Amino acid sequence: MSPVGLSGEPTAPPRVRDPAVALWTVTALCWAATGALVLLGGDRLGHHDEVVEHGTLPWPVRVAAYLMIWVVMVGAMMLPTAVPMARLVTAVTARAPAPGPIRWAFYASYVAVWSAFGLAALAGDTGVHAMVDRSPWLDERPGLILAGTLAVAGAFQFSGLKDRCLTACRDPMGMLWRHYRRGPGGGWRLATRHALNCLGCCWALMLVMFGTGVGSLGWMAGLTAVMVAEKTTRWGARLTAPVGVALLAAAALVALDALSP
Repeated sequence: MSPVGLSGEPTAPPRVRDPAVALWTVTALCWAATGALVLLGGDRLGHHDEVVEHGTLPWPVRVAAYLMIWVVMVGAMMLPTAVPMARLVTAVTARAPAPGPIRWAFYASYVAVWSAFGLAALAGDTGVHAMVDRSPWLDERPGLILAGTLAVAGAFQFSGLKDRCLTACRDPMGMLWRHYRRGPGGGWRLATRHALNCLGCCWALMLVMFGTGVGSLGWMAGLTAVMVAEKTTRWGARLTAPVGVALLAAAALVALDALSP
């Protein structure tokens, strides 16, 4: 039955603007910003080592710069995978008295989750560097660190956690009906749950991106294509194992090259 206004006439449903247009625009801007970083400063400009460890600015400023670059990289790679859920949230909040705060809380939660992971990855990388500094053998073979990251990402492709998180990400409607509540708090909680599932299935692939830096546009494009296909296409489930095999093979090749005399 159509809703009825005070005059007794049916009221027209509110117009809902497709958020995909804005999300794809932001994605394009993030890719453009990443390309500008590479053109202006070379392949190493966006690498966390250059920003955090070899910079001359105060440490908090360097961490803030790293976090901004990280958020831009995540925006370029992960925003396309959030489009299905964003469309649903836009639709269900269309009749809310104030949908804006709900939607902004929804998007802010994604930024918070992925920023927290970026800081955690940076802390872990600091620990790895400390270990390498204490081991001359590892210091002479830096390729082993990348090989280990590739091996972790490849092995994780076959894990139960990867499968469970991917299953949740592929069913945004089910997650919406189970977990959405009204108000900005409801938007925040729904997005946090969705972002954590997104993180749960993609964190290992993002560690590969973390290790190569945002200057590695080839890695960014390839990993983005994999994550979008895994999470938003009907045939994405069939892609998980081949990607895992490819990552493990790449890890073996990188390790052999690092260990060769």
